[in-house]
Amino acid sequence: MTASYPNHPFILETPLEQIIAADPAWQAGIEWGYPRPGHPEGKVKYHIQEVLVNIDRFCANSPDRLRLRLIALLHDTFKYQAKSKGANSSHGYWARQFAEQYLADEGILIVLELHDEAYKSWQLLARPAGHAEAEPGAAVLIDRLGRHLDLFMQFYLCDSHTGDKSTAHYVWFKKMIDKKEV
Repeated sequence: MTASYPNHPFILETPLEQIIAADPAWQAGIEWGYPRPGHPEGKVKYHIQEVLVNIDRFCANSPDRLRLRLIALLHDTFKYQAKSKGANSSHGYWARQFAEQYLADEGILIVLELHDEAYKSWQLLARPAGHAEAEPGAAVLIDRLGRHLDLFMQFYLCDSHTGDKSTAHYVWFKKMIDKKEV
């Protein structure tokens, strides 16, 4: 079952996707945004479209494809809510809170909550003493993701190949995983 909506630049494939898309909070979230570094597309709905294309590009045969689609539909949708709550508010947190109304898949929920944390650790490298924080932060994230690390990395790959983003942060985090596994 697929459904196209006039305001969505993508197709909803499952009944759960359609139920989520009918929620007014989700609808408000996909309309938020403006062109900015990393997101020249502006509105969240156009970023979702790019991530969904990448899921089919990189993960079409993955058994996690439908889970990845749910993550894509939700991951940045609550940036508008985080912005209204203040600088320390995480849109990943708000995405997880919203998703918990519709699903109980711990893998999806933890990826939603933590989807920007690898990037945040990598950003620390730009600070003079950042190296002392970046690698331990990545190690904590890897441990926290545990058995959901593969789902996280599949999503991270799809999300990092959008807009005008560099993939340097993805490559760095992959090296941190490889280093931790040695």
